[in-house]
Amino acid sequence: MKFCLSTLIILLVMCLVAPAVAQQPTQHAFIWSQKSGMKDLGSLGASSYAEAVNASGQIVGYFVTNIGDLHAFRWTAKGGMKDLGTLGGNFSVAFGIDDSGVVVGSASQPSGTVHGVLWTSAGVIKDLGTLGGSSSEALGINKNADIVGDSSIKGDIATHAFLKIGSRRLRDLGTLGGSSSRANALNLYGVVVGNSTTSSGDEHAFRWTKAGGMQDLGTLGQTSNAIALNDFSHVVGFSVLVGGSPSHGFYWTKTAGMQDLGTLGDFGANSDAFGINKSNAIAGYSYTDHTNSVYHAVLWQGKNHQISDLGTLGGNNSTSAAINASGKVVGWSDIN
Repeated sequence: MKFCLSTLIILLVMCLVAPAVAQQPTQHAFIWSQKSGMKDLGSLGASSYAEAVNASGQIVGYFVTNIGDLHAFRWTAKGGMKDLGTLGGNFSVAFGIDDSGVVVGSASQPSGTVHGVLWTSAGVIKDLGTLGGSSSEALGINKNADIVGDSSIKGDIATHAFLKIGSRRLRDLGTLGGSSSRANALNLYGVVVGNSTTSSGDEHAFRWTKAGGMQDLGTLGQTSNAIALNDFSHVVGFSVLVGGSPSHGFYWTKTAGMQDLGTLGDFGANSDAFGINKSNAIAGYSYTDHTNSVYHAVLWQGKNHQISDLGTLGGNNSTSAAINASGKVVGWSDIN
């Protein structure tokens, strides 16, 4: 379960791409469309990773500098990739962008402490603070500029999901009975999704509403994590199946519950769903077989969630991280 920023980056850059990292590939952020296929967005240093895309095609993520630091970027078709800077330290990442170009993510201070931040459309960085602990990260933003993420609480004894509405302070969303939680995304209506430990210590996907609080979405067998949702409150993420493996992407609705999205053909392979748009097109990745050695960006579409392989930028591996209303997908791929 990805509760803290350091763990998140390790999982995104190391665990998810572990087979590729062993061979030291270069990875680049991409944008994919049905018409143009996969386009390389380049980098401002070494590898780059796209995490979110808005309605107008502005893209955010992070890149590895030539000295090995991570820096957040915003990419536009007109201006290309721009470094968004930090809070004075050597680290920043961007995870979300709204339709006006406001970006959220995390950045380090000169001391190395990491806080959730907001970059205005003009590029000005603002510290979002914490829930009383020393660190935080902002992971999602909606069309109202409301923000979600997670933060350590007072005494740094645990990490809790938060919601920030407008200029208000961060609101602690609590847990499913366990010690920690994390909010990954929210929609136009303020519905929040993420994951939390339960009273038994298991990790479950949740859906939070102002009226109903935090609801356990269950699993496909064992643990689960809700990553994204659309304005219809249809939720996607991943869940470990009965027996402890594999882990498959899921699609959840209030009426049908959690449905297994499957893989590129081998049921024993892992898959994950990271983004969903208003048409219920779902972006993510799937390993190509049960050996879990090669993974590709995929798109699930249609009533039966038919899966399509989006290919790569020339290397072995790729993954998609988000999709916008017009069906443009962003993510990253090996280029060699």
